[in-house]
Amino acid sequence: MKVNIGTYSFGGIASYLGLGPTLLDKFKTIASLGFTGVELLPVDLDNDIEDIKKWLKETGLEVVSIHAEPTEEIVKKIAELGGKAVIWAGTPFCNKAEAVEVAHKLDEMAEMAEPYGIKIGYHNHSQEFFMDEGKTLLEHLLDNSTKCYSQLDCGWAQNGGCYPPSFIRRYKNRFVAIHVKENSKVQGPGPRPASRHAAEEAGRANPFANVKEMPLEERQKILDGFNAHMNNPEGKKQFEVQCPMGAPESNMNWQDIKGALDEQDFEAFWVVEREGFYDEHDKCIADDARWIKENIH
Repeated sequence: MKVNIGTYSFGGIASYLGLGPTLLDKFKTIASLGFTGVELLPVDLDNDIEDIKKWLKETGLEVVSIHAEPTEEIVKKIAELGGKAVIWAGTPFCNKAEAVEVAHKLDEMAEMAEPYGIKIGYHNHSQEFFMDEGKTLLEHLLDNSTKCYSQLDCGWAQNGGCYPPSFIRRYKNRFVAIHVKENSKVQGPGPRPASRHAAEEAGRANPFANVKEMPLEERQKILDGFNAHMNNPEGKKQFEVQCPMGAPESNMNWQDIKGALDEQDFEAFWVVEREGFYDEHDKCIADDARWIKENIH
């Protein structure tokens, strides 16, 4: 099976901020580690499209998707690069009413993207499994959308208390892709997430929306703040649940996830995502790709 990986895995938040490796360097590393496709970040599209096409050809990679707010400009560029989907990752919403708002907004984006042959998806973390009015927030979103898809981050879903194979079967044909991330324990969804309206008013809805115009000092300040968070007890707790693919402490059933996805009427693509907070980064990622190819059938 084809195994893809996000450019986010090479630099993490620094990549979102344009402070990580160059896109060509990422492509070369990704190809050398055994992957066939890539999921881009908005900052990756700051490169000239013709250069990106050339680099893809040189490294033998293909673009499958991008993590970005689905504007028409982004959709056009991903279509030109031969991608399949634009995935909106982590816009905040705190209750059923806000989940319905996001669902309707995603449907509008999906209508815009249809002529370009691009699917619009939503990527979850653990907080979308917070319960409100008898259902999780992600269930409210999917139940109130007719055109958008899910990119189920299986590791965050399991961490939030969801069993991914059951969720995939319940919402058959709604999964354009999955994020492949190991998880070793269930921590639950945490407290009620922030309101999307409060985040917008405070200017926190999307801190990466205007990276191109952001001064270098401001970008570095955001990165320093994130790194400080990751070094405090709460930050470490958030990511200590991640482990290598197939590790003994994993509580994921990847074969059952594959079986559930195979019941769909179309093929969902798999994207490995590594947050990067572990030793021997590239070796661990190469081991992930090898484990998937050898163990998921």
